[in-house]
Amino acid sequence: MEKIEGPRVLVLDADMVPALAISRSLARRGCIVEIASHTPKSLTGYSNAVSSTYQYPNPLLHTSEFVEWLSQHGRRENYDLIMPVTERTLVPLSRHRERLQHLKIAMPNANSLEVALDKSQTLKLAEQVGVPSPVGVSLSSMDDLAAVLSTVNYPVVLKPSRSLGSADGETSQLQVSYAFDEVELQAGCAHAFRFGAVVLQEFFAGSGVGIELIAHRGKVVYAFQHLRLHEVPLTGGGSSLRKSQAVMPELLDASERLMAALDWNGVAMVEFKLDTASGKFSLMEINGRFWGSLPLSVVAGADFPSMLLDLELNGEIEACAEYRNDVYCRLVSRDLHWYEAFLRGGTDTRIANIPLGWDVFKELRLFFSLRHRYDVQSLTDPVPGLVDLGRILRSYSRRLASLLEEGLFYTRQRRAWRRGEVSAAISNADSLLFICYGNINRSALADVLIRAYAEDSGISVSSAGFHREAGRSADPVMIDIAAGMGANLNDMRSTTVSDGMLRNSDVIFVMEKSHYDRLTAMDARLFGRVFLLGAHQSAENFGPEIEDPYGKPEESYLVCYERIAEAVDTLKALIAVRAFD
Repeated sequence: MEKIEGPRVLVLDADMVPALAISRSLARRGCIVEIASHTPKSLTGYSNAVSSTYQYPNPLLHTSEFVEWLSQHGRRENYDLIMPVTERTLVPLSRHRERLQHLKIAMPNANSLEVALDKSQTLKLAEQVGVPSPVGVSLSSMDDLAAVLSTVNYPVVLKPSRSLGSADGETSQLQVSYAFDEVELQAGCAHAFRFGAVVLQEFFAGSGVGIELIAHRGKVVYAFQHLRLHEVPLTGGGSSLRKSQAVMPELLDASERLMAALDWNGVAMVEFKLDTASGKFSLMEINGRFWGSLPLSVVAGADFPSMLLDLELNGEIEACAEYRNDVYCRLVSRDLHWYEAFLRGGTDTRIANIPLGWDVFKELRLFFSLRHRYDVQSLTDPVPGLVDLGRILRSYSRRLASLLEEGLFYTRQRRAWRRGEVSAAISNADSLLFICYGNINRSALADVLIRAYAEDSGISVSSAGFHREAGRSADPVMIDIAAGMGANLNDMRSTTVSDGMLRNSDVIFVMEKSHYDRLTAMDARLFGRVFLLGAHQSAENFGPEIEDPYGKPEESYLVCYERIAEAVDTLKALIAVRAFD
């Protein structure tokens, strides 16, 4: 008897963990699963659920080429269904639907998806249907910010209007950030506006809860709820450990109203913050695609990939049985970062739910629980889990090697100051160059503080940065602090470092190891002429790097000023010795 093969499905974004969960689910349904990604050797490619693997152009960098690749590949292979997993692929495919009409792609209608992708439109919709959401305002420029600055209550949340933004011809994945004062708010907005509009929201304290669902023509057919236990970063982000729980009727009702208003067709996750003490909740966003915590819902019994397959191919959903509550699922690689951040401490508890040390210790018992699962590791499909663990070990090995190399670098730099290498370089120098990233704070300040003194001794001084935009004024906060100390930064304008500047500078001072690495990568002959300014002997109470204060509280600017001024005093002493000799 001839074997009847199931539907042939292409899963995109195969480098992402949810693609692995989707592939495993569809293979259990009897589908022929093929995958594609813009990266070679994607984790999903090691799964026994996958029959073929392909690579396409990076959708973030080469959108048109990616769409054309899928158009041609899909026409040639004649798939029953194509499943995009992240916004990297979903957004360009949605925007080029006309070019892809010959393909069956699982995605909501364009108008519904547009509202879900744009956070400002999502919040307007929430207001219209009576779903609680944080008080917020959409801003497009610094002038918009200035108009509302006096009304802001801190901390405040800065959300890019879209998760994908474009700047300088490239598309980038954007992240949510927080501001605790006016300086941080202005700095954060100035950066975010490069990629598009920003939604400024009041901060709502609570636990992250997701209602994961599948809807047919606006009606929610099946819903699942999870609670985030660990988030990376600790201040809020993707979950690394989460558990299934019973759906709260209030959250389901809110989600149903949103889906009905959108006439949603397909999968989605509606994300809320929940204050468990009061029962109050607030909408955070709608993810109009598969979500990062998908492996939890699948192992708990809520098989959304299988239900989506039914919806797309049969026009109806055969809902699965009730899922199991109190099932835990962990993404090991990300959860290790969570434990690192917890052990390091220093996270602002005003916006992060940090468990007590004993509670964290008790959580470790989950590893021995029969209700504990992993996003990647699986006994029935072991190779992806082994590859994942191998990658984790290699990553930590590289980090350890990097830390050792970093320690040796700092030791060499301190020795250069203590053993007279810097002094010898200064004694023979006709020119000094100071480098930082933007040339509007650290290097600009060093330039101003030493220029007149050095030039009196016949040494020219300049400063520059790696930022591509030249001609920018100095940071206004540093201008004020410097003015209070008798230094004038008003006339400083940023310069972008060039090969010519490096060739013509006898001694170069940088603020961070990363600056040193970039310069020596530009010209290996600079070795021996580049020194870490903060590694001078009198700064032993500090780290050897002078941190960038940009966008941080005023105290950071003061510390930066004091460290630069102290280093400059040391250089002046070396120049004085040169003059005496």
